[in-house]
Amino acid sequence: GPDRATVTPENVGDKVHLRVELQSFWRLPRSNGIVFPIRCYLIKMDELVTQPKWARRLHRVIRDLPDELANYKGLTRYRPALVEWLSKHDDGSATSSGFGPD
Repeated sequence: GPDRATVTPENVGDKVHLRVELQSFWRLPRSNGIVFPIRCYLIKMDELVTQPKWARRLHRVIRDLPDELANYKGLTRYRPALVEWLSKHDDGSATSSGFGPD
């Protein structure tokens, strides 16, 4: 993650990234073994907010995250700056499920 001490309201879009891991399990038919691939995706906030739906949703998720989870994820120090920055990209519209555009 970012150097938490250097995240400011001015550089959130460049310094903070969302990291998503897609994990799956596959049982191999002949050996009965398991394959466990992990695929990671990383996107900086400046790129994420180019999709309005993602910006709205992430703002609401980070804003409403329980403190215990924010602490666990290491967001505590820069969370206020991130929420404030993301709020500028949240027009209050309803957001549909899924990752496709509304």
